[in-house]
Amino acid sequence: MNEHGNLPPAVMRANYLKGVVNGAVFTLGEAISNPGLVLSLLIRQLGGSLTLVSLIPVIQSTGYLLPQLLVGGHVQGLPYKMPIYRTFAALRIAAQFAVVIACFYATTIPSYWALTAVLVCYALFNFGGGVTTLSFQDIVAKIIPPAQRGRFFGTRQFYGGLLAFAIGGPFVRWMLSDESPLSFPQNFAIISLVSMLCYATGMLFFAQVKEPAAIQLIPRQGLFDALRSAPAILQANHRYRNFIIVRLCLLIGRLAEPFYIIYVTEQLHLPKSTAGLLIAVSAVAAASSNVLWGRLGDTKGMIWLLRLTGSLAIIPPLMLYASPSIAPLGAIVLLGWLLTSSLIAGISADGVGIASMTFLLEVSPPEQRPLYMGLANTILGIGAVIPIIGGILVNQAGYSLTFIFAALWSLGAIALAGTLQAEPQQRTVP
Repeated sequence: MNEHGNLPPAVMRANYLKGVVNGAVFTLGEAISNPGLVLSLLIRQLGGSLTLVSLIPVIQSTGYLLPQLLVGGHVQGLPYKMPIYRTFAALRIAAQFAVVIACFYATTIPSYWALTAVLVCYALFNFGGGVTTLSFQDIVAKIIPPAQRGRFFGTRQFYGGLLAFAIGGPFVRWMLSDESPLSFPQNFAIISLVSMLCYATGMLFFAQVKEPAAIQLIPRQGLFDALRSAPAILQANHRYRNFIIVRLCLLIGRLAEPFYIIYVTEQLHLPKSTAGLLIAVSAVAAASSNVLWGRLGDTKGMIWLLRLTGSLAIIPPLMLYASPSIAPLGAIVLLGWLLTSSLIAGISADGVGIASMTFLLEVSPPEQRPLYMGLANTILGIGAVIPIIGGILVNQAGYSLTFIFAALWSLGAIALAGTLQAEPQQRTVP
C-alpha cells in the first residue's frame, strides 16, 4: 500500500480542500505584509538603512531554511508530523502579533527599539516557518498523490492570488495613501494585524488535515548524524545536487528585489501607495498563471517548468535598470512599465515556487524526505546570506549595477538548469 492508500476518498478530498484554503488565505496574509514592499517601507520609515533593508530577504530565507537541517533528521523518525506543525504555527502567530504591538508603539519608544523588535519578531516568524514548512511538505506528500501535486500547489496560489488582488493590494494601497484614516505607524500596525489574522486562519485550516501515519520509518538522526550524511547524499543523488545549485543561483538572482520599492519611491519619486498597486499586479500574475503552471508541470514535467519560469526572472531587474529612460515619458507610462515588471516577477516567482517544491518532493526518498528537504533548504538558507551583497552594491555602486548583477545571476541559473534531468514517469491526471 502506498502512503496515500490508507485514507478514504472523502478524507482525501477534504484534505485537498483544507490544503487549498490554507494556501489561499496564507498567500493573502503574505501579500498584505509583503517583505519586499510593505516591510521594506516599514524598515525605511523606522529609520533603517539600506543595509537593514537588504537583511529582509536574508532573514526570511535563513529563518525558513536553516532550522530544517536541525529538525529534519528528528522529524523523519516520527509517524505523524502534524503536532510539530501545530506547535510552531502557534509560535509564528505570536511573533506576528508582537510585530503588531511594536508598530503600534513605534513612535512612543525609541525608533531603534521598534526597529529591533520588528526584525527580531520577523526572524522568529520565519524560524517557525522553517519548521512548519518541513512538516507541511511531508504531510502534503502523504495526502496528495504525485500526479496531483502540481495542480494542488497551483490551485492554492491561484485563489491566493485572487484574494491578494481583490483585497490585499487595494487594502495596502489605501492604508499607505494620503486618504488613509491612519497615519504612520498605526497604518503599518493595522496592516500587520490583518496579515496576522490571515496567517492564523490559514494555519488553522491546515491543522485540521487528517494525516496518515508514515508507512516507512527510519531511526531519528541528530544534527551531527545529519551533517555527516550530507556529503554522501549530495554525491549519490546528482539530480538532487544539481537542483540545489540551480535554486541557489536563482535565489541570488533575486537579491535586488528588496530595493525595488525603495528605488521606486526614493529615486523615481512615485508615492508609497504604489506598493499596493505592485502587490495587486503580482497577485494577478499568481491568479492568472498558477493553475496553468500546475497543470503544465504535471504534464510536461517540473524541470521544464523551472527552466521556463526561471528564465522570466531575468526580465524584471533589466526593466528596473531601464526605468530612468522611461520616466521622461510621463508618470503613467512609468507606472505601467513598473507594473509590467511586477507582473513578470510574480509569474516567474510563483512558477519557480511550484516547480521547486514539487520537484524536491519527487527526488527525495519517502522514508528520508524530511532529511532531504531539510538538507536542501539548509544549503539554500546558507546561500541566502549572499543577498546582503545587494545592500553593499547599492551603497557602493548604485542601483543600476545591482540590477545588472541580479539579472546576470538569473541568467547563469538558467544556463545551469540545462544540467537538470527529468526522470520519466507515468502521469495520470484525473
